[in-house]
Amino acid sequence: MKKDVLLSIASTQRFEGCEEEHIDLMTQARLYERHGKFYISYDESELTGLDGTRTTVKLDGDTVSMIRTGTYPSELLFAKGQRHVGLYQTEYGAITIATHTTQLDNSIGEYGGELSIDYTIEVDNSLVGRHRFRMSVAPISENLDN
Repeated sequence: MKKDVLLSIASTQRFEGCEEEHIDLMTQARLYERHGKFYISYDESELTGLDGTRTTVKLDGDTVSMIRTGTYPSELLFAKGQRHVGLYQTEYGAITIATHTTQLDNSIGEYGGELSIDYTIEVDNSLVGRHRFRMSVAPISENLDN
């Protein structure tokens, strides 16, 4: 099963000492299933500051991986109540960050659905930000004129 979908992302980032930042993005993506896990893959754009990067979200029950390849490769893992350490590539170089997931709800299946993640980010064992990530996945209609 592979299908084109419309992906809506709403992200809120709160970094220490900075104003809250909101990012809203709509893009076409690919939804597919492999070995009982769902994947959503899309190309980043200039708007996100990650031009030349492909993001793949791997949905494995209560665990979500965000894997980026291309210009800014990275992998972040989210599992409710757990802390995970990963490498995050930026235009200034790679940094090691830890994510601690406080909330994760996933209803994405073969017809789309919703993903919601609340998490904190740590750099060098210091809390630097709180984030809220919302993703909505909807099939693209075969005939948009009707």
